[in-house]
Amino acid sequence: MQIVPDPSRGNPACPAPLPQAEADALIRAEFAALRGPYLDVAARGPLPASAEQAAARLLRAQATGAVPKTEWLALVDIVRAQAAALIGARPEDVAFTKNASEGLNIVGGGLGLGRGDQIVVAPAAEHPNNVFPWLWQAQENGAEVVSVVPAPPESLEEAIIRHIGARTRLVAVTAVDFATGRRTDLAAIGNACRARGAFLLVDAAQSSGVLVQDMAALPVDGWATAAQKGMLGLYGLGLLYVRDTWVQRVKPVSLARFSVEVGLGHEAAGPEAGWRLRDGAGRYEVGNYNYIGLATLQASLGLLLRIGSAAVEQRSVAAADDLRSALERLDIPVLAVPPNHRSHILAIGERQEEGHDRSEVAWINGLSDTLTHAGIAHSVRRGALRLSTHVHVLPEVVDQVIGSIEAWQRTRR
Repeated sequence: MQIVPDPSRGNPACPAPLPQAEADALIRAEFAALRGPYLDVAARGPLPASAEQAAARLLRAQATGAVPKTEWLALVDIVRAQAAALIGARPEDVAFTKNASEGLNIVGGGLGLGRGDQIVVAPAAEHPNNVFPWLWQAQENGAEVVSVVPAPPESLEEAIIRHIGARTRLVAVTAVDFATGRRTDLAAIGNACRARGAFLLVDAAQSSGVLVQDMAALPVDGWATAAQKGMLGLYGLGLLYVRDTWVQRVKPVSLARFSVEVGLGHEAAGPEAGWRLRDGAGRYEVGNYNYIGLATLQASLGLLLRIGSAAVEQRSVAAADDLRSALERLDIPVLAVPPNHRSHILAIGERQEEGHDRSEVAWINGLSDTLTHAGIAHSVRRGALRLSTHVHVLPEVVDQVIGSIEAWQRTRR
C-alpha cells in the first residue's frame, strides 16, 4: 500500500517542491528577522515569519474573546496530516504530545515492561531523555537495562544488534547523536528488531524536519520528536508515531476525552452513551491541544513541505559539509564521523569531554567566545563546539561563519 502522499495527485498536505530559486527567496523572507548566522538548530530552531504571524492570530483571537474553537479543532487534523506527509506515515498513526520525552515515556509505559524483559540502549550515544525512562522502568518494574558500549572497531549499530536477544522487548536509539551529529542506521537495527520481535523506538528530536525519514520504508515501530528544533516550531508540542501493527499492544497509560470515541460525539460528552479507545495513535492524546503550538507548526511544516523533504536535507547537510571541509583545511579538529553517517550537525574538538555550554578545553572556549561576539549562534555539548544547520543556512551564511573562524585562527597563530 502506498502511504507516502503523492504530490502529483494534489494532496494539500504535501505540495510539489519549489524550484531552487523560489525556495531561496522564500527562505530569505521567512528568516529575515534573524540577527546573525544561526547554527544552533540542535538546541532550538528559528521561528519562520509565517509561524510567528500564525501565533499572533491565535493570541489575538483569545485576547478579543473570539475563540473559534471549531476551527482550532480542525487545525489538529490539518497539522496531523502535514506531519504524516513529512514522515511518510498515515495521519491516524500520529499523536500529539508535549515533547519527545513524553512520547518516549508513553511507549515505555505502554509496553508493560517487567521482570525478564530487556531494554537495549547505548547511553553514550543518547540524550539523557532517552536514558532516564529506561532506568525508571528498571527501578520501578524490574526490567533490565542492557547498556551497550561498542568495542572498536565495532560500529554502534553492530554493538546494538549484538545485544538484541530473545528477552529484548525494546531497543531505544537516537536517529542523530545530539553531541556528535552521527546518523544512526535505523534500517539495520530495525531489521534486527523485527527478527527478534522487539520494538524499535527512535528519538527523532535531532532529525525530524531536517533529514528524510520515511516510516513507510523504515522498519521503525515508534518515533518520537519535539517541535522546537528541526520542525521550526515552539516548545511544548511533540509528535509520536506508533506503527499500526503495534498500537493495540502499546497501551495508553492515561485517558482523557480526546483519547476515546464517545457515542454523543461532542468534545464535552461523557461515557453515558458508550465509549471506546480511539483507533490509531490518537488514543495516546490526553487533554486539550496546544493550539498556538499547532498554529505555528502548521506554518513551519507548510514551509518545509513546500521546499521538499529531500531538498531540505540536501541543503542542510551540504552546509554542514562545507563547514567541515573549511575546518579541516584550517587544521581545526572535528569529531570523526564516517561520511555515510554524517548529518546537519558537526562538533569541533579532538574528543568528547565534560561540559555543556563551556568546555574544559581552553581553545574551544576561545572559539566559542569569538563566535558569540560575532553573533553566530552555536552550542557546546559534551565539551565540543557544536554547529547545526537547516535550510536557513544559505551559502553566504556559511561563508560568514568560515570567515569568523579564519579570523580567530589567525589571532591564535
